[in-house]
Amino acid sequence: NIFVLFYTLNLFTILLSQDYWGGTSVSTPDNLSAVTQNPAGLGIHRGEQSGIYFALDSLSTWSSSYRSNGFGYDLTYNKSTNNFLNPFDGNIAFGFQVFKNAYSGIKWNKRNKYDFGFLYRPLNFISFGAVLQTNDNLDQYIQSKFGLSIRPFLKHRLTIGADINSLNNDDSLYIHPHFAIEAIDGINLNFSSNIDFTNFQINLGFTFGKANIYSPANINSNNNISGGIGFYSDTQIKSSIFNKNIKDKQKYIR
Repeated sequence: NIFVLFYTLNLFTILLSQDYWGGTSVSTPDNLSAVTQNPAGLGIHRGEQSGIYFALDSLSTWSSSYRSNGFGYDLTYNKSTNNFLNPFDGNIAFGFQVFKNAYSGIKWNKRNKYDFGFLYRPLNFISFGAVLQTNDNLDQYIQSKFGLSIRPFLKHRLTIGADINSLNNDDSLYIHPHFAIEAIDGINLNFSSNIDFTNFQINLGFTFGKANIYSPANINSNNNISGGIGFYSDTQIKSSIFNKNIKDKQKYIR
């Protein structure tokens, strides 16, 4: 029942934050995570989605997000925010299709940054993503990310891959392996970490047709724990063991 699901989500949060919309890679910017991970993902038709996320912290942090027709945004507030029109943080993003299976996008962040994203999915079982970040004057490089994801069984049940992050004034490359499992329709588990496995991120989610509940969480090398719980709605009905009686299911790109 719903109580058990809420308890399970909060247990995962306490034990183990990644992207607060549940994303793990610039090569899989699906759903609302396209706004934060890679704006090119907004070019993929996902219908209309809106969500809200509550962080389990001492600042009463919460975020809202929306995406539709290649446009998306998210806004973050906390108890220090005294003006709804001036959020603590925020993103506005656009994405579009460049050619078949290739997408591009741009995102502006309130903290004076631009993200330029690219996504290519030549086949259903492989995806490439890249994001370049600069300041909003376009004269200072900040960082770049490159990601690869594959589905070794040619279906959505298992996705594995890695992202490589390069920072300005840093010769090192930071590798972040990740995987996503949907062994049963409607129950999703995503995991990512750094290459030393000292920072772990995990996201557990449940789908109820057009409604979704999830909990991203993190524990780092200093044993700092963060996480929260989120909800989002979708105009596209997704396959789930929780909605077996729904007849008018729509196809969508996984």
